[in-house]
Amino acid sequence: MLRVIAALVALGGVALLVVGTMKATVWAPSDTVTATLGAHSQKFVTSEIGSLALGGPRLEITVSGAGSNPVFVGIGRAGDVDAYLADAESDRIIGLDQDTSTLISRVEGSDTGETPDPAAVDVWSVSSLGQGKASVTWPDPASGQWRLVIATDGTEVAPQNVTLTWTGAQISNPAPTYIATGVALLVVGVVISVMVRVRDRRKA
Repeated sequence: MLRVIAALVALGGVALLVVGTMKATVWAPSDTVTATLGAHSQKFVTSEIGSLALGGPRLEITVSGAGSNPVFVGIGRAGDVDAYLADAESDRIIGLDQDTSTLISRVEGSDTGETPDPAAVDVWSVSSLGQGKASVTWPDPASGQWRLVIATDGTEVAPQNVTLTWTGAQISNPAPTYIATGVALLVVGVVISVMVRVRDRRKA
């Protein structure tokens, strides 16, 4: 019976070692989170304060639109962005659904009047203006509250293809626990097996 127990314990240890090794390599959780924004019809896409860190400490924002239309991406202090947008209707990013890799948003504001071209105002800590595509990376080393703005020139609907990619998140990986437990069980199984052999030799 002890031989069977020793074999089962050692086998369990080997299984945990294999699983732990796989979780540390092939099955290791990724520290990259990518999400896209669904269709929208507002002139601006913006973000709630704090949402730039929803998936991790480092963020790359990539935006593309139709043809060679201007595409603007900028991040500025929340107070400055609020003053710039005023009550302009915008699609505001408020959350992240990691199960579906989509950004959660809601429509804010009600004013459909003219808003200055975002590329022409000086409220951005980082910004990028491109033809058909633009991207910026975050964070900026300065502390404070920040908001994102995505637009064309402030007169047309904001670009439809919005992708946010976060990296550097602290991911919990159970691999060390699996490996440590597997080693412990394997050692216990070997020790029991040796003890049984010693006992059997003495009896003989």
